[in-house]
Amino acid sequence: MNVRRLALLLPVAAAVLLVSACSPSTTVVAGDSPTNTVNVSATGQADAVPDAAKASLTVSTNDPKDAQAAQASAAAAATAVIDALKAKGVADADIATQGITVGPTYNYTNEGGQELTGYQATQTLQITLRDLSTAGATLDAVVAAGGNAAHVDSLTPYVTDPSVAANKARAQAVAVAQKQAEQYASLLGFTLGPVTSVSESTTNAVPAPIAMADAAGAESKVSTPVQAGTTQVSVTVSISWSIG
Repeated sequence: MNVRRLALLLPVAAAVLLVSACSPSTTVVAGDSPTNTVNVSATGQADAVPDAAKASLTVSTNDPKDAQAAQASAAAAATAVIDALKAKGVADADIATQGITVGPTYNYTNEGGQELTGYQATQTLQITLRDLSTAGATLDAVVAAGGNAAHVDSLTPYVTDPSVAANKARAQAVAVAQKQAEQYASLLGFTLGPVTSVSESTTNAVPAPIAMADAAGAESKVSTPVQAGTTQVSVTVSISWSIG
């Protein structure tokens, strides 16, 4: 098959060749630009170990008669929680108030009515824990400081610097793309010219949040274990070569 014949066949067939595999994956698309090109998209993947975490904390208090009393109790508990975080080395910039609410609470009757039972005040905090190895001890201190008012809603580990894993994934993706392009050139009877374009997209698989308990076990002397696990960094490259 000569070069002119290839240039006619590829656009007409609108050829898209998919190679299916668990990892990496490759897509080869025949170009239809005035200069004939072949485009290969490949995905590389690499694991990274989370070294930090985001935690969601809630302080919630109730008072049977007074909304201001509920709010004052919540403020005191939240202050104790924040002081405990700072004592564990969490910086001011890593403690963010996400919401403050105060309102009545009700019991609902079978007849569809409602009965006022008191007032509830809540404060929600978003915390960045820069050292995952001490996250468990920090959360234990929060629960001890906040008492029954403190709730650790979730903990989500993450990788602060995914560049090392991204570099590995990128190298894998480029190597696969190059190999596949050379294979298709051999199979279809054309030669690869210089690279005409390169694009990339990167994704980091975020671990599912770890659900945490409230202050029920605050008296326990056993530190809360936090396992880092691994998260996956994926890099997809799309490389075009001119066809010679």
